[in-house]
Amino acid sequence: MVSTYLSYNLVMRDLKSSLDRVESDSVVARESAYYEENIGKVTSLEEFLDDYRLYNYAMKAHGLEEMAYAKAFMKKVLESDLSDENSFANQLSDERYRDFAQAYQFNGQTKDAQTEFQETEMLSLYEEAIAAESDTIETETNYYEKTINTVTTAQQLVRNSRLFNYMVEAYGIDPTYYSKDHFVKVLTSDVSDPDSYVNQLVASGAASAAAFRQMALGYNFEADGTLASGVRPQTDSQITFTVNEYIDSAQTYVSEFYLEREREYYASKIGSITSVSELTSDSRLFNYVKTAFQLDSTVTSTVFKNIVTSDLSDPANYANVNGGDAWVKVAQAFNFATNGTVKSGLSAQLNSQIVTTNSGFTEYYDDADVEKKEYLLGYYTDKMADITEVDDIFANESLRIVLLRAFGLEPDEYTNAELKKVLTSDITDPKSYANKTKDDRLIQMATLFNFDSEGQAAEPLLAQNQGTITTVAANYIINKIMFLEGDERDAAREKADAESSYYSENILGIRTAEDFLADRRLVDVVLISNGFDPDEVTDDFLKQVFASDLTDDKSFVNQQSDGAWAELLASFNFDVEGNLTRDTVGTIQQRGAALETINQYVRQTLEENEGASNEAVRLALYFERKIEGITDAYEIIADDALAEVFRVTFGYTEDFANLDVDVQAKIIDKNLDLSEMRDPAKVERFLQRFTAMWDMENGATDPVLNIFSNGYQGISADLLMSIASLRSG
Repeated sequence: MVSTYLSYNLVMRDLKSSLDRVESDSVVARESAYYEENIGKVTSLEEFLDDYRLYNYAMKAHGLEEMAYAKAFMKKVLESDLSDENSFANQLSDERYRDFAQAYQFNGQTKDAQTEFQETEMLSLYEEAIAAESDTIETETNYYEKTINTVTTAQQLVRNSRLFNYMVEAYGIDPTYYSKDHFVKVLTSDVSDPDSYVNQLVASGAASAAAFRQMALGYNFEADGTLASGVRPQTDSQITFTVNEYIDSAQTYVSEFYLEREREYYASKIGSITSVSELTSDSRLFNYVKTAFQLDSTVTSTVFKNIVTSDLSDPANYANVNGGDAWVKVAQAFNFATNGTVKSGLSAQLNSQIVTTNSGFTEYYDDADVEKKEYLLGYYTDKMADITEVDDIFANESLRIVLLRAFGLEPDEYTNAELKKVLTSDITDPKSYANKTKDDRLIQMATLFNFDSEGQAAEPLLAQNQGTITTVAANYIINKIMFLEGDERDAAREKADAESSYYSENILGIRTAEDFLADRRLVDVVLISNGFDPDEVTDDFLKQVFASDLTDDKSFVNQQSDGAWAELLASFNFDVEGNLTRDTVGTIQQRGAALETINQYVRQTLEENEGASNEAVRLALYFERKIEGITDAYEIIADDALAEVFRVTFGYTEDFANLDVDVQAKIIDKNLDLSEMRDPAKVERFLQRFTAMWDMENGATDPVLNIFSNGYQGISADLLMSIASLRSG
């Protein structure tokens, strides 16, 4: 008679071939093909339960075939929210039910117009756009100041696109509707002549006439466009005015460039100030001081004069009585006499006073703009949480502003209709509207929103769907801390939490298989979560796996002896080229889970077939498949098949199952080191012992083994209880 171990070994010697033989069986092949073809078409839990073939296939795959009749029970399992520890499936002691619920998504994938990750990415782009805006303002201002007085004619000015664009931005004019000749006529107008070109614009009420007149005042060209001898296109004060207007117009928020210019201006002027009125009449100086000392709009030039001309030797002085210590500090920062002039022998501010003023301005200059920006971005976050249709974005001007600025778009560069087409584009389709524009800004915009072709919020397109991400993150932690105790476990948990968080956050930004493979931290989390040792997996091997075609039986991944590699690849939403695909987004079972279900069905069938001729082979195959994921003795006790393997292996009678579960657990822990069961070689040796003991117990042993067994009958429950009592005493 063939021993149980030999029968088991014949299956395991080339497990892939054994599974292939089962998979090629006509019945198995037909049922697997039906499942693969139809599971993606299911749209509801009721539809799944009503499809006899799909439902029963899934139940058998997960080892729940005996519960197929209990549809009401299984419906509650599949409706469970696995993120809730109190949900129905999580409350069941049998892990098979939780695993079954985890394999499907009948709760539905969350539809979200913009995920938290996408929002963070977009708001980062917003910040980058603001920084880039500041750099542009600085670059263009430096160019303007350096170049403007090299110009010799008005015609030359309007032909220089950078100078021209700077000028029209400064004076708030949209050049779209005007010819270059029009600007030359404005620049050469004599503002003192009522009949000049620019004054005629004002008289006729033409659009932007006031701005054109201000522009004419800002330059010094003759009627023919030339310059009089010794005259520059702009005086220093005209340049300063133009630059200030440009900065005010071009900047969304004040920047460090603005800070440095204002500090330089203040330093250049404060030393020559001789009276309070001279300071307050210069709006830039007065604004600098009010910002530095946090004086609000109620502090007019008159109030300011009263503050800084206070006689501080008199406790009843204006500053002390009306503003307390804050205003007294302002008065102390200046050296004005009670008549408003600078005190004899002093300047308006000494160096130490200037340092105090500069320090205050540096600290507070951007407070208002920071508050404005934080409010706008906070408003965006709050409103986007409720957005369900793309039209809602364009109906809200604040949301539209953030959208445009984040991607560096001018207000009128694209219409709302065009932007709507961008946001509803399928970024995976080369022929989609966004991709056909060839505008990187629009393509990036399309990737950071989730609207379907009808403009409704849809499921995000991710490298792995959210359910898979959650499972990978959780399994990674479990596998990293398994069997550890005390401080070692705590330290490992802390590191595992950090890596799990890194994965959960960064996998959301992966757009291609190449991106994923380039981040070994992400790769290692996925490998460990799936039970692989990263140290044994090379980058080249992974590249071949992710370059494989799952539909091609001869592809690299499908030639691996371990089908888990194909399952790992299928858990990603990548196509054959390694790009994101929507093929599995929104289905009730993700591609990887579907492949895993099919593989489990084939494995279950193999075990059943072997069990028909030898139940012990089925038990051994089951043990080999399940033991790696077992973390404590109670999981073995809860699984009748695993408990039976343990009982037989260590020679206990069937009464073992009648012992108190805690007693059973102690006996299992004493005899079986579960941490060793992650080593295939040790599992192999364990099953050699199991199969030998099974044959002995069932009278099918080799005659040589019978000599040593001496009529072996096993250890009775009574003896076990006695031993347990003695130990506890």
